[in-house]
Amino acid sequence: MRTSLRAIAIVALMIPSVTVQADDWYFAFKTSVAVSTIDDITHKGTIGTGAQIGNDIDGKLRDTEDDDVTAGIGLALGRTFGAWAIEADYHWRYRTDWDASIPTPSIQTMTNLHTNIESSALMLNAIRSGALGEKWRWQIGIGAGMTFHDFESDYIEREVPGVRPQMRFSDEDSSTEFTWSVLGGVSRALGEAWRFNLRYHYTDFGDLEVGPYPSRPGRLFAEYSAHEIYASLERDL
Repeated sequence: MRTSLRAIAIVALMIPSVTVQADDWYFAFKTSVAVSTIDDITHKGTIGTGAQIGNDIDGKLRDTEDDDVTAGIGLALGRTFGAWAIEADYHWRYRTDWDASIPTPSIQTMTNLHTNIESSALMLNAIRSGALGEKWRWQIGIGAGMTFHDFESDYIEREVPGVRPQMRFSDEDSSTEFTWSVLGGVSRALGEAWRFNLRYHYTDFGDLEVGPYPSRPGRLFAEYSAHEIYASLERDL
């Protein structure tokens, strides 16, 4: 809900700008698909004792990296200056799943953390382009801005039949992180006023943190980035 309200507010603020009638202004609708990577995952000693118990180290993460496929939609308003374009870009990304499994034999169970991350970003991109033929152009650029993360997270101590029931502790939180990206791609003219763009973005979304949870001090930290493919349709204003 918080993300949806931000989206409505940002689009509303952009509407007056869209009415500017100038040949070098453009408006774009974007879609994206991405492989997101959450790595350098650690709980900084907040889960388990760190002691060797049987075949496991109590509290040692099974994996320190988690990948997921996600998608997004967005809007952009830009202006060209010769071979350059400056573009304000709002993009919403559908949920990324962040899962962690942690053996905790000191309490005779496996501990799992499941987190859903919904993100929206407001970026300012600087893009340089050049001709590849009559209708095609190449593009390279950089971007910087802010990403707003909303977290829904569960801390689960699994059931052990005859020993202990399953216990679940839930938390919701949000954060704002500095975000940067580099991009490259191609565009093709579609008549006088329309263009189609296909771009690759490497985007760094900054740091992630979830927890602590009700009745549990566990916390999880990581770094978040993505390899994204954007398709967009631009129209001159």
